[in-house]
Amino acid sequence: MAYEAFSRKYRPKSFQEVIGQEHVVKTLKNAVKLDRVSHAYIFSGPRGVGKTTIARILAKVLNCKNPVDYEPCNQCENCIEIDKGSFPDMYEIDAASNRGIDDIRMIRDNVGYQPIKGKYKVYIIDEAHMLTKEAFNALLKTLEEPPPKNVFILATTELYKIPETIKSRCQTFIFKPPTKEQIKNYLLRILNNEKIPYEEDAVELLAQELEGGMRDSASLLDQAVTYAEGKLTRKDVEEILGIVPYSYVQKFLRNIKELKVDENIKLIDTLEDEGYDINVFWKQLLEAIHKTLIDLALDKEDEIFSKEDLKSLIYLKTIFTKAYSEARTFFDPKQIYHLTILKTLYLDSIKKIEQLFAEGVQVVPKKEPEVLKQEIKPQEKQETKQQEEIKPKEEQKQDLNKIISQIIKNEKVIAVIMKNAEIKEDENAVYIKVKSKSEEDILRDNMSILTKYFGKEIFISSPEEKKSKVKESKKDEVVEKVLELFPGSKIILYKKEEDNV
Repeated sequence: MAYEAFSRKYRPKSFQEVIGQEHVVKTLKNAVKLDRVSHAYIFSGPRGVGKTTIARILAKVLNCKNPVDYEPCNQCENCIEIDKGSFPDMYEIDAASNRGIDDIRMIRDNVGYQPIKGKYKVYIIDEAHMLTKEAFNALLKTLEEPPPKNVFILATTELYKIPETIKSRCQTFIFKPPTKEQIKNYLLRILNNEKIPYEEDAVELLAQELEGGMRDSASLLDQAVTYAEGKLTRKDVEEILGIVPYSYVQKFLRNIKELKVDENIKLIDTLEDEGYDINVFWKQLLEAIHKTLIDLALDKEDEIFSKEDLKSLIYLKTIFTKAYSEARTFFDPKQIYHLTILKTLYLDSIKKIEQLFAEGVQVVPKKEPEVLKQEIKPQEKQETKQQEEIKPKEEQKQDLNKIISQIIKNEKVIAVIMKNAEIKEDENAVYIKVKSKSEEDILRDNMSILTKYFGKEIFISSPEEKKSKVKESKKDEVVEKVLELFPGSKIILYKKEEDNV
């Protein structure tokens, strides 16, 4: 007899065998029970979570000759043919390769006929999001006016690609990925049924590392069992998954505790030389640190760290997470990890500072040497005075820049003007020079805002204002010249000559 892979052999054949997806199973069973089966469904979710499997189970329930408690009997001719894929009233189409309008037209031509052997004709369209626009339009007409005894099931991993006109005519079910506990129980059931010896840690590791669905976990278990040639051990799983042995993780963490930075850098180099993926190792480190943090927070004991190391571990988790994120897109991840390992040198400093605060020790500034207490010469006094005068000005400039930054950040109306303006201040006032009269007017309209921030008298100027002052000055010069030429004269009217445009 030909060998049957675990993923096919342990594929659920009834609703009660489905792991997870309780909301989908319950709704479909009630629909059959209450005779409220819809003409169209959309099953959406990640790969391997049971979309096509549940579609086939529904097809069996609808066409089973001897259903038991709204479950297929899996013994009648119809159930057996559906499992084999040879049932004449079930059409399973892979939209990834049959995505054109002609394939949908074939379905549309078939829906008008009565079922051949069963009660319902069931059309399962896998990877439905791959259908062309024209194919969706052809399908839409059938969904708008569905003939009786026809059920359409569209399975997809990318629901957003299904047109809204199609979704509005279907009942949509969102399939959830299985939990680690569900995957573990599924793998244990297979191992026990196959009477394969195993280590508990091996199954735990498989369930922890798998991010796909039940199908992926069954396929990987099949591979691991074949590789093991006997008892399934943690070491077998580590080698199959390319996982770094946990002893390396423990050694790395112990080196951190003992501040052996050079040892950890050598360890990273060794892992690379042995062909391990450093990113995978770093991910294992993050998981180990996270687990240690939780254990210590819950007053559980750890082999390496103690509760006093909590803050250091939080610092570690932060810098290690950042390193993992950066390294995955960097051309040489090892450089990122080397730099991060060097940062662990500061863990000792963190502990010392925490210890000082815990003991209530105050940091006392160093005493001035006795030489400095001697009388300062006049020249030194003068230099000291100049330095004291410079320091407040620098501080004043910093305060001004800080205020301007706050205005730019908080006051959007005048932010751009203040950013480009020339601003100075003294003890009593602030002087703002802007680029145009219009900007000057805007600032004057918002004078209350400026006063709130600066708390001083504010003077605003623009080039137009200066130009006006220059013209007034020229006018005064003309008047003085006339009075000089005509002594005793009196100016009654001064009329400016208009500029030619």
